[in-house]
Amino acid sequence: MDAPSPSRRPDLKRKLVVVGDGGCGKTCLLIVYAENRFPEAYIPTVFENYVTLVQHESKVVEVALWDTAGQEEYDRLRPLSYPESDVILIVFSVDFPTSLANVLDKWYPEVSHFCPSTPLLLVGTKTDLRTDQTTIRMLSAQGQSPVTPEYGASIAKEIGALYKECSAKTGKGVKDVFEAALRESMKGRWGRKVKERNTEHGAQVVGWSDADST
Repeated sequence: MDAPSPSRRPDLKRKLVVVGDGGCGKTCLLIVYAENRFPEAYIPTVFENYVTLVQHESKVVEVALWDTAGQEEYDRLRPLSYPESDVILIVFSVDFPTSLANVLDKWYPEVSHFCPSTPLLLVGTKTDLRTDQTTIRMLSAQGQSPVTPEYGASIAKEIGALYKECSAKTGKGVKDVFEAALRESMKGRWGRKVKERNTEHGAQVVGWSDADST
């Protein structure tokens, strides 16, 4: 996605909200995408809401990036970020399997409650650590191993999300994550077939709107 002229008015506006456990790489992912740099020294708890213009296919899109804090003490405030979301990225870290377990236990139920018809991406971060020997040893000592692409994709299928992976540190896959997020946001706005998302209590039928509300 190339940046268009700042003076050009956008054809569309899209709001992307990022959720997930604290420390799983949400803020780094946004900083790398928005500022094209990896924060080596200081990583803020939350990236300030950021608005940018991008060229997506034949349209100029104003993209609002909303970061959220994953810590429990922010549980009451986080829902304020959800209204009018066009796509939600649920993020976990491949070097922290518990963060993927929490997608099912916490993040998907929360997102489904507040945004039942919003398209979802499940994003695995820190893929550079999947082959890192120190990471592998530390997880092995706990009877765990890095999350595989196949397992991540299976969880995405279970919750009705598109699956993507990336490494903010190396930059690999970051652009693809946001291009996919924009594509999904367009589908949601322009209408999608009714689909099912699995929940603890069975299948939840979700209907996508046929009308664009931009």
